[in-house]
Order: sequence, then C-alpha cells, then structure tokens
Amino acid sequence: MRPDILNPLFAEVRAMKGVGPGLAKPLERLGLERVKDVLYHFPANWTYRKAVSLLDVADVGSNIIVTVTVMDHRNSNNARAPLRIFVADVAGNYLTLTFFGRNGWWARNQLPVGEKRIISGKLERYGDELQMVHPDHVVPVDSDTSPGLAEPIYPLSDGLTNKRMGQLAGAALQDVPDLPEWIEPTLVAGRNWPNWTAAMGSVHRRDDQSVRDRLAYDELFSNQLAMRLIRAAMDKRTAVPVAGDGSLISLLKLPFALTGAQKRAIAEIEGDLAQSRPMLRLLQGDVGAGKTMVALMALLRAVESGMQAAMLAPTEILARQHYAGLQKLLAGMPVNIAILTGREKGSLREATLMGLADGSIHILVGTHAIFQEAVTYKSLAVAVIDEQHHGQFDP
Repeated sequence: MRPDILNPLFAEVRAMKGVGPGLAKPLERLGLERVKDVLYHFPANWTYRKAVSLLDVADVGSNIIVTVTVMDHRNSNNARAPLRIFVADVAGNYLTLTFFGRNGWWARNQLPVGEKRIISGKLERYGDELQMVHPDHVVPVDSDTSPGLAEPIYPLSDGLTNKRMGQLAGAALQDVPDLPEWIEPTLVAGRNWPNWTAAMGSVHRRDDQSVRDRLAYDELFSNQLAMRLIRAAMDKRTAVPVAGDGSLISLLKLPFALTGAQKRAIAEIEGDLAQSRPMLRLLQGDVGAGKTMVALMALLRAVESGMQAAMLAPTEILARQHYAGLQKLLAGMPVNIAILTGREKGSLREATLMGLADGSIHILVGTHAIFQEAVTYKSLAVAVIDEQHHGQFDP
C-alpha cells in the first residue's frame, strides 16, 4: 500500500471546502482539527421519519415526510404573531405550517403559493387542525436533498448546525481509501461485519449495530497494537528513575479521601516511575472516577525529584478546566504551574517558554502546543495525556 494513501485524512479541517474561520472555531471546540477527526465524529443519535402520502390523525406525534401543495399565507395584524402557511396533500387534507419570529421571511420565500414542496417535521394537533411547527426540511419535489427516513444527530457546538456537520462528514467520506482487511476473516464473517471502508461509509448514513461493533473493534484492536509497538520500542531504552520524597504530596489538602482503587493505581504508577525503564501506563475509569487526582500524584513525584511534568489535553476547553482544577489543589504549595495553548501569545507565551527552559515552571498544562519544536523543557520527566474519544461507540 502506498504510504501516502491516508494523507488526505490527515489534512487540516480548515482545508475542507467551505470551512472558513467562522466554522473552524466551532469545529476546534469539538476537537475536530483534521479531516479524520470529522470522519470519526460519529452520530450520537438518530431522527426517524415516516413517509406518508396522505395526512392522517393517526400519525399525530410522529415525524413525517409528505409532499404538499402550498395553498395560502396568512399573516396576523400582530407583529409578534406567527406566520401560518396552509398546505394540502394530494387528497386535499389541510395542514398548517407555523413559523415564529424571523423564520417567517424565510418561509414565504421557500413556500410560494401554488408550488409543491416536500416537507418533514413533527405532526401535531392544534384544536381541530393538523399542524407542523417549523418543519425541519422544506425542499422542492425535484431536489436531490430530500429528507431521509433516518437522519444522524451529531454532537455540536455553538455556530455549527447538524446539517452542516452532516455535509462535512459527507465531504470527509470522499477521502476514505479502500484499505485491505486487517481483521481475521473468520471473525469478520462470523460477526457479519462489513469491511472498514464500507463501515465508515455506513456509520454516517444509517443506524446499524454491526457497523458500530465493527468500528469499536477496530478502535480497540488498533489501540492494543499501538501499545504493544510502543512498549517494544520503549523496552530498549533507559529512563531516569523518578522516585520523589513525598514532601509535596504530604502538603496536599484534599477535599475527600482517596478510594482504594485510586491508592492502588497511584502505588503502581509510583513503582513504575522509580524504575530505570520508561513507564507507559493506561489509566481507565468512568467520568468522575478520580483519574485526574491519580495523575496529579504522578506530576508531583516528578517535581519532588527536581524535574518537570506536563499534562496534555485534547481541547483548549479541557486544558483550561484541568489548569483551573490543578491551581485550586496546588494553592499555597511551592509548585509553579502554567498553561500553554494556541491562545497564549506575545509576552505571556515568551515568559512561559522561558520558565520551561530554566526550570522555574514545574508543571505545564495545555493542548498539543506544549510539544512543539519551540517548546523546550529543562528536565521533563512525566507526561500525562488526557485522551478523549469523539466517537459514540461503547464496545
């Protein structure tokens, strides 16, 4: 396989068509920096619709798709009142489309009297009328963007719509290569899994358990292989033992007692750090299980040993949350902690870089900016990577 076959997936998301500064920021807040990140930003849920030709009270409460003819626009003398547009199905059954606020101007243009449109939304009953408030799709009957029976719902941030996220996912899918199968054929056949290329094409288009299972297995399998390769390489290297003397840890005033699981994890990590063999350890736990507290103990062991430590977060928001939390825990202690992300500029950034180089900054928190060529540490001994998965699969 050519080594450049995956290169398009590693292009910056800003290079994607239609992604300007206004859209790049919301994507960055979600941690979507590369095309591959968009590809692996899986739907969190799905909207299901029922295609009907006739409006029926039996469908009240359901999301429907129906072709209608626009019959009339009705405005109220009250400027705050909604715009009501009356439409009818092929049998003449009426439906009221209701639009509030500024959506009225858009609705008048999209639904001219006498024209046919395909609409979708939740069918409701308002008095004796059938009603649909703010249809989620209004398209001409000859459009190639008609609403589907199942629509993915993505995790979003301010400034990013579900429709735009779906378009970006579709654009990312165009760069998916046809890779050879790497899972044992008998396992693929026994589980009735699609190949990776087909699975990536399906996960953004339909809700399929076999597709989710296949991609979850890929993630676990690749992580295990990567860990094995890294361990094999690191076993050939030596490291400076990081023992510490407990002087800083003893100053910590924790708001709660450590759990037994935390104590065991800390003891195992401290044992690894004290060896002349590089440590590579994966700490897993549910949200709120106390992983950050365990990480703090490892960071402080490095500082106690006269060295430096760093914590890498996947997004700026999470980096700043970690920074604020560690500042609170380390308040009053002789530990200098700093943060470095893409936002830090000018004299503030220069002061941080100088502090890292001369060793006056003991712990650094940040995004991938903390491991750039311009960032030089005097004696970095421990690095903690907070890894968050953007996919919605539970293996």
